[in-house]
Amino acid sequence: MTLLSANRNSRAALKAYDVLFAQPVTASGLSKAERDAIVISAIVNDRGETLVLSRFGDARWDLRPFFDQSNVNEGHKYVSWDFNLPPEMIDDCKAVAYAWFKRGLPGSKPPVARGITTLVSASVIPFIRWLSDLELERFSDVRPIHISNYIHHCKSESLRPMPLYSRLRIIDFLWIFSAETLSPLQCFPWGDSSLWRVSGIGEARGTSAANKNTGRTDIIPPDDQAKIFNYCEQIVHKTKEDLKATGIDTFTRRSPKMIRCRDAVLYIASITSGMRNEEVIGIEVGAWRKEVVDGVTYCWVTTTEHKTGKGRVDYLVPELTLDALNLFAMCSTPMRRELEAELSDLELSCNSVDSADLLLRLEKARKDSKRLFLCLNGYGNKAERVGHIEVLSAAGSNEAFKRVAKAAGSDWPLRTHQCRRTYARCFVESRMGRTSLVFLKWQFKHSSMSMTQLYASNPLQDLTLFDEILQQMTEFKIDLIESWLDDQPLAGGAGERIMELRAIPIKDRSALLAQTAPHANIRATGHGWCIATERGCGGAGLYEATRCPGCKHSVIDETFATTWQGIYSHQLELMEIDDAGPAVRQRAKRDMQVAFDVISSLGLSPLDARDSDPTRT
Repeated sequence: MTLLSANRNSRAALKAYDVLFAQPVTASGLSKAERDAIVISAIVNDRGETLVLSRFGDARWDLRPFFDQSNVNEGHKYVSWDFNLPPEMIDDCKAVAYAWFKRGLPGSKPPVARGITTLVSASVIPFIRWLSDLELERFSDVRPIHISNYIHHCKSESLRPMPLYSRLRIIDFLWIFSAETLSPLQCFPWGDSSLWRVSGIGEARGTSAANKNTGRTDIIPPDDQAKIFNYCEQIVHKTKEDLKATGIDTFTRRSPKMIRCRDAVLYIASITSGMRNEEVIGIEVGAWRKEVVDGVTYCWVTTTEHKTGKGRVDYLVPELTLDALNLFAMCSTPMRRELEAELSDLELSCNSVDSADLLLRLEKARKDSKRLFLCLNGYGNKAERVGHIEVLSAAGSNEAFKRVAKAAGSDWPLRTHQCRRTYARCFVESRMGRTSLVFLKWQFKHSSMSMTQLYASNPLQDLTLFDEILQQMTEFKIDLIESWLDDQPLAGGAGERIMELRAIPIKDRSALLAQTAPHANIRATGHGWCIATERGCGGAGLYEATRCPGCKHSVIDETFATTWQGIYSHQLELMEIDDAGPAVRQRAKRDMQVAFDVISSLGLSPLDARDSDPTRT
C-alpha cells in the first residue's frame, strides 16, 4: 500500500484539490460548452492521476467525495437532474446550485454537500415540475401570481414551516443568485415579505415562540419513553446472558440478537446523550471514557460534529451508556472482522484495477471499519445483490427505531431526530422536579450540579446542546405559566393572585409569555412551585411543606395534588396513634388542615374517603 493510500483515513476518497481549485466560481459568462465542462467532483488515485466523477453538464452530479457525515445513505450523495423538464430551467438551477456550493450565500460559508442534494430533491425538482405543468419554460416567464399560487399549492400539503421553507428555498436562491441565471426572475418573489415569514418561521420564532408545535420536532411522550427505554435495557441484559452462553461468534451480521442489541444500544446512546443521529453513527469503537474530577465521575463519549463544523465534541452520558457501548463493541466483532477482510480485498483490487468506484468504496470501508454501529447493506437487484458491511445510515437508524418502538409495545412513531429535543426536555424537567426515567439513571451529583458546572466540566462539549436545553427551559416555563393562566384551580399565595389576574383581558398572551417566561424565576420544591426572586424562606420550605401554601411566592397546581393528598393521609395516620402526645396531635391537626385546604382549592378530595373533615378529633 502506498503512502498516499495509507494517509487516507478519516475522509472520503482524496479529492482532486488542484483540479477543483482551478474551476471557476461561477458559470456566468461562459459558453454552454464551457459551462458543461466544469468539473463538479474528482478524485485522485494512488499514482496521483485525476479521475473526474461528474461535470456541470451531466444529468447526475456525484458528490460522494464531499460527504464527511457517517450516516448518509450512498443514494443521497448524488444530485439527479431531470432532463425531461424544461432545459433552460434545469441549466439555471444548476448554475445557482453550483454558485451556492462554491461561494455560499452572501456573508455565509458554502454549504455541505448534503445541502446541495437536499436543495435539488426537495426544492428544485418539485418547483420546476409544477411550472412545467403550467407550460412555462424559463424563469423569466414566472410572474408574481405563479409564485403566489405555488405557495398556496405547497401550503395545501399541510407542510410545517421548516419543510415549507425547504420546499420554497430555490425561489429565494433564484433571486439571490439571479446574476448566475440566463433567464432570471423579473420580480422579487416575496412582495413586501420574506421567505422566512411566508413559510411561517418568522411566526414560529421570536415573539410568537409560544406556538412551539409549529415546525418543531416532536418530543417522545413520557409513557413511550419509559416503555422503549425499559425494553432497550432488557435487551442489553439479555444480550449479556447470550454472550456468556453462546460466545461472540454467534452474533453474525444477520442474527436477530445482534440486530436487537444494535438497535437497543443505538436508542440508549441517542436518548441519554442528546447527540444528533450523524454524531451517534459517527462514534468510533472505544471512543468513550470515564474521568474522576473533584470526586465526581464523568462519562464521556467522543464523536465528530458536522452541523456547525466544530469537529471533535464530547457528550456527557450516564455510566449505563458506556456499558451498552462496550457491549455492542463486543457483539459487532464478527461484522468488523468481515469488513476488515473486504478491506484487504479492496486494496488488492485497487492496485490492479483503476476504478473510481473501487477507490470510493475502499475509502468508505476504511472509515466505516472504525465505526461502532455497523450493518449489512445490499446494492443492486435481488439476483445480483452484493452485501457490504458498512455504517448504519440515517434511514437505517429510523428503521431500527421503528423496530425498537414496536417491540417495546409503543405506538409512537419513533424517529432519531426526536431524541435530541426529548433529551433537552427531560434534562429541564429533571431540574424542575419532574424526573424522567432516563435521568433517574444518572448519578445524583450530576443532577444536582449547576448548569455552569456542567458547562465548564469539559470545553469539548457540544455547546449547541446547551442552547437547546435553554430553549426547552423557556418552553417549559411558557407551558407552565400558560397552564396557570387557564382554568385549572391553583393554591398558594401567588396561585391565588394568578387566578385573580385571569379576569384581566390580555391582547396577545402568547407574545407576553414569550417575552416574560425566559426571565421568570421558577423552581420546584417537591410540593409546589416557588417564584421567589430573593432567598425567601432560605429553602426551609423544601423540608416543611405546610409553610408554602401561605407564602406569597407559592403556586400549587394539580401537578402536586398527589403529594398533598399524601401529606393529608400521613397527618391522619399521626392523629390516629393512641399514644401520640398532645403536641404531636396538635401539629398533625394543623398540618392536616393546611393540606385539606390545598386539596380543596385544587377541586379534589383527600385520598382517604373516610374523612373529608380535618376538624375531626
